[in-house]
Amino acid sequence: MQLSETYKKLITNVLLAFVLVSIGFSLGKHSVVSRTVNGEMLAASNGGAASSERLVKIFYMHATFRCVTCNSIESKAKQLVEREFSEAWNHKKILWEEVNFQENEALAKKFDVVASCIVVTVIQSNEIIEFNRLDEVWPLLEKPAEFDAYVANAVRKALENTNGEGK
Repeated sequence: MQLSETYKKLITNVLLAFVLVSIGFSLGKHSVVSRTVNGEMLAASNGGAASSERLVKIFYMHATFRCVTCNSIESKAKQLVEREFSEAWNHKKILWEEVNFQENEALAKKFDVVASCIVVTVIQSNEIIEFNRLDEVWPLLEKPAEFDAYVANAVRKALENTNGEGK
């Protein structure tokens, strides 16, 4: 009988620890300042400084739970941008941000996002001037040359709309 009491206490303590860790994780996750579509969100990822210069900002919009394909799309697109637009990337003319569209409803609504995708934007003075949602990254993932051309063309067009600054 003593052994079953010990197991009950052990199981109770393990479950209590699990609940406390879960609550702590939840509180930590929700204590992060939520970002909005206004200038504060963009300023946060630009080092806090408002810039009157036009920049390209690429958002990788993802859900809370991400599959292997989602991670692959993000990785391939980011590597392409860093490689093909290295000068603009290194000079902070192109910025990259991951956004959980389930947590940032305002941005998801602005871009009309319902599934993971890439959104290429032109920003000026912390405002989104224009955006292009790249929905075709999903079917093109298995066609690397077409995927690269699709993403690169969208980034190139956005760079052209920042006064012709590019590679």
